[in-house]
Amino acid sequence: MTAGSTPTLCAVNLRFAAMQISFSDCALNTASRQLTRDGTIVPLEPKMYELLELLIRRRPAVVRNEELDELLWPKVYVARTSLTRLVSELRTVLGDSPRDSRIIRTVYKVGYAFAAEVTVAGATRRRAAQLYLEWNDQMMPLTEGENIVGRSEECSLVVDARTVSRCHARITVALGKATIEDLNSTNGTFVNRKPIAGATPLADGDEVAFGTAALRFREVDRSALTERKAQS
Repeated sequence: MTAGSTPTLCAVNLRFAAMQISFSDCALNTASRQLTRDGTIVPLEPKMYELLELLIRRRPAVVRNEELDELLWPKVYVARTSLTRLVSELRTVLGDSPRDSRIIRTVYKVGYAFAAEVTVAGATRRRAAQLYLEWNDQMMPLTEGENIVGRSEECSLVVDARTVSRCHARITVALGKATIEDLNSTNGTFVNRKPIAGATPLADGDEVAFGTAALRFREVDRSALTERKAQS
């Protein structure tokens, strides 16, 4: 990445709501941006916090080195050793190591992934809601974390249409909420007929178009009571 270059990946600006995220012997409070280990506050530099939050939010997916560079140091040239050093410092703070990889997993020459089991407290629970994309009367479920949409059979959600790129967009689901980003597609991604330029939240009933292929975002509440049939 060079200074002033146009990023090939969309920067994600989604933040967690106020909550406490526990993993291993650590707890991360997103309201105070504070990390504790065994109940003791551990200093966490801003870039280390951003890296940790990003990896947790995108778990269990691997976040590529190039994307981490763009998200952590936007529009600034940094050597690859900067990311390597930041990951090493974060591992030390968390009590992790490259050999154990209990918390941060290295994918050689690709990127990093958050590997520890996570429990969340203080967040609004929305587990009953199921998220889908509706296309041609087909309901395509979205899962927690990353959902890659494209024409390629390797994508999480395959939309086989001529205006859809092989890897067209990414829908990220976190705690029952979904955001969508374009992945530098040829024909663009649209929400309610407006082109998106970054991470865009989705709401029930939104029209989502990949090029000219139009789908519908649906949020189905499985806990809702069954509607009674009207009596004649």
